[in-house]
Amino acid sequence: MRTRYNKRFLWLLLAAAVSIGCILLTVGIVYTESLRPEISVCLDAGHGGEDCGATYGERLEKDDNLRLTLLVRDKLEANGIKVYLTREDDTYLTLAERCKIANRKHCTLFVALHRNSSESGGAGVEMWVKNTPSDTEWALAENMLSALEDAGISKARGVKSGYAKNADGNYYVNAHTDMDSCLAEIGFITSDKDNTLFDENLDAYATAIAKGIIETLDSMTEE
Repeated sequence: MRTRYNKRFLWLLLAAAVSIGCILLTVGIVYTESLRPEISVCLDAGHGGEDCGATYGERLEKDDNLRLTLLVRDKLEANGIKVYLTREDDTYLTLAERCKIANRKHCTLFVALHRNSSESGGAGVEMWVKNTPSDTEWALAENMLSALEDAGISKARGVKSGYAKNADGNYYVNAHTDMDSCLAEIGFITSDKDNTLFDENLDAYATAIAKGIIETLDSMTEE
């Protein structure tokens, strides 16, 4: 009789141990998931408020930047990507404030959207990364530019590193964000052709930029 009770007791202990083990495993998985960084993107619509950016007649860069940024946000969110905006209306922010927003949110990627300008008739889209870019930053720039080529841009001007007036320098937002970043110049506001393409293909541009971002995020999670 005592042997039977001993066996029953041992089975109860074993069952309890298995149950506790399962609970601890579940808690461990949940805890690990809670520590895993959120996959998110910070979109920075360049300029805003009193800072109009480049101008062409009555056309203001800050307005084009915001129009495009809001559409890119919608495309990313439709694909389940968490998006933070530095601005979602005609608000002025310093460059430091823009970087602080992204850094506080611990975003995975930072993408600044701008339009270019030139007095010598420039046209096309170019991407800017740090003068010592990471592989991810270069891939992000290439992915977005490649997708935009299929969306109807006048010219792909390539991926460039550093700063337009100083190859050893950096654009502020590229240099002061903690995550991989890219500054995109989506056509020249001083080009009638680029402006026409921008207006006609705005949705396609947003889709292309979102596609490039998603491709980059996918490759990051595979590593």
